[in-house]
Amino acid sequence: MLKKILLRSLLGIVLIVLSIVLLFVVANWQDQSLRPEVQASLNWQPPKNIDDDNGYLILLGMNARDGVDPLDLGKRKLELELRRYENQPNSTDYDSDSTAKHPDEQSFKKQEDEVCAYATTINCVEFYVSRTLKHEQEIIQARRVLSQHLNAILESKDFIEIAPPFIAASIPPYSSLVHAMEIERMRAIRFISDGQVEQGFAVLMKVAKFSQRWLENSTFLISHMLATAMVQRDLRIADELLQRFPEFASHRGQIQAWLGGFSEKKMNMSRALNFEGRISLRIMHDLRLESAGENKSWWEGFLFNLFNRPNASSNLAYDWQQIWSTLADQTGRDYLAQKQEIQKKQDALLGVGIANLYLHDPITKILLSVSTPGYDNYIERHFDTFAQINLLAMKMALIEKKVASSAIPQFVQDHTKQYANPYDGKAIGWDAEKHQLFIEIRQESNQLYQKAKILRLDVPRFALAVET
Repeated sequence: MLKKILLRSLLGIVLIVLSIVLLFVVANWQDQSLRPEVQASLNWQPPKNIDDDNGYLILLGMNARDGVDPLDLGKRKLELELRRYENQPNSTDYDSDSTAKHPDEQSFKKQEDEVCAYATTINCVEFYVSRTLKHEQEIIQARRVLSQHLNAILESKDFIEIAPPFIAASIPPYSSLVHAMEIERMRAIRFISDGQVEQGFAVLMKVAKFSQRWLENSTFLISHMLATAMVQRDLRIADELLQRFPEFASHRGQIQAWLGGFSEKKMNMSRALNFEGRISLRIMHDLRLESAGENKSWWEGFLFNLFNRPNASSNLAYDWQQIWSTLADQTGRDYLAQKQEIQKKQDALLGVGIANLYLHDPITKILLSVSTPGYDNYIERHFDTFAQINLLAMKMALIEKKVASSAIPQFVQDHTKQYANPYDGKAIGWDAEKHQLFIEIRQESNQLYQKAKILRLDVPRFALAVET
């Protein structure tokens, strides 16, 4: 009797397991058609004509040794990268030839006190001005080649980033670019502190306008976030110069023109997230290829193929990433409203499931829900930059119009449409007691002292109308 009970129990368990397996097999039996937009995303092609007057090529050769043309080196490095992608688009291994230092490159090791540490320094203009001229000249001389290469980038006609969307892609020497830009800010501050305001302002604006162009043209996520960081530095330095050198305010019209060149619509980060989507899609696509690879046993390949529909998985990965790209394409106010819907949209794509086990395409869905990051922090850092832009623009408007202190609250309210908090459209705050404009942001930034989430700008009384 006991034998029969055990046998029936065992058969029952086997039947349940087989039924579950059969359910998954039936649910994942018929694949979908690969949608045209998904196929187009997978079929990335480099530009047919790559213009030599593209500053991105110079960036790739930024670390060229003295006497080596950075443009020529950059072109060679890009050619190598594109060839790697063409030969092995599914590779996840970094090529030692592309990641190792090129024979024509040199290393730039930054000294600890060479440039301002924005997150821990109260005032970067004060930091540079208080340093000895001898020390500064030593730094400038040591970075002479780097500065020459930066100048070539600043004077280039275009800055169009070109890179194949695969996980093994090499990262351009952004750290050298960022460092060289800071050396130029340092030089600009020295000119202004020495009374050469025109020359210093020209150097500062040359860098600031490139940061602006970089932000507009950035194609990769890391590039876009670095561009926002550079814009934040430019904004902070401009304000600190206004505080320390009253004569700097004479350039308020040019500063306002620069600030007016920023556009939430043109400079959103959807392009960068679309590129991230290409990489995610490529990874999902390549997993399918790996399952049938030479190193995989027949049994491993069979199990993977049993619960995986390649086209459906690619379509799903595309739609998953488009949620974030669409979100990044919104205004700040629409972003906040639609951010709440992200989880619902993701749940809808995942469909029926229990404890992260889904009926359709379970492997792909587990990978997406576990390994794909959220991008809301990045998007908020982007909008925070526009909050900082609007804050300085409001200060410049007060200086330009010579608004009396007592009239500032009304002026701020009257100009809410032009200079608002991008998240809610409300007016920038005014603290009459501290004589400061302020605005609240959502993410900490390494470009702001102590990573404050409330930005404050002093409004100089000397630049306003005299109270009667």
